[in-house]
Amino acid sequence: MRVMRTSKPVVAGWLNIAAGVVWLLAIGALILAILGFSVGFGMPQGAALVRLWAILLALSLPGLLAIAGGISSLKRRRWLLALIGSIGIIPSGIGIASLILLLRSKNEFA
Repeated sequence: MRVMRTSKPVVAGWLNIAAGVVWLLAIGALILAILGFSVGFGMPQGAALVRLWAILLALSLPGLLAIAGGISSLKRRRWLLALIGSIGIIPSGIGIASLILLLRSKNEFA
């Protein structure tokens, strides 16, 4: 049985990539703000610095997953990765549209 190819995975992929890039830019702005405050108030030392960078790394993961999932969606490969990327970026709002498009086009993935 031949599956009709639609543009849903492509649109979902570009939405994921755009949301992931915006997410990572926001995290970058947050890092710059923290560094700016650090100059005025003093840089955190020791365990506080490690926790701060761990939190920022964890906050950047949804953006990275969204970009990886978007690429996967554009290629129509690894539907689960595309789905995880869409779910991870839901807080941005764009992830909801991407998630709906991916759920409706699951049969187009290899």
